[in-house]
Amino acid sequence: MKFQRHVPIRMCVGCGNRRKKGDLIRFVRGGSGSVSITSENLAGRGIYLCPDLACLFAASKKMRRTGVLGSADIAVLRSRIAKEREKQEEKE
Repeated sequence: MKFQRHVPIRMCVGCGNRRKKGDLIRFVRGGSGSVSITSENLAGRGIYLCPDLACLFAASKKMRRTGVLGSADIAVLRSRIAKEREKQEEKE
């Protein structure tokens, strides 16, 4: 009898959909206030987003004042999402 491993599920802040943790992109706000994209476990406040620009824009509206994406440059994050999307497509 095979046992299935637990698959962590996270919620996208932009659209609210629940997906596997590996299918989402994690944004982390470091101590200096900079926002980085990572698939690793970094300390700091973090959110998960789908690799979709619509989710990035929705999350930036929701979290404009306080949150991880507070003062982040959306153009920089957009280019990083495009890179992460390419990486995910290469895996498939």
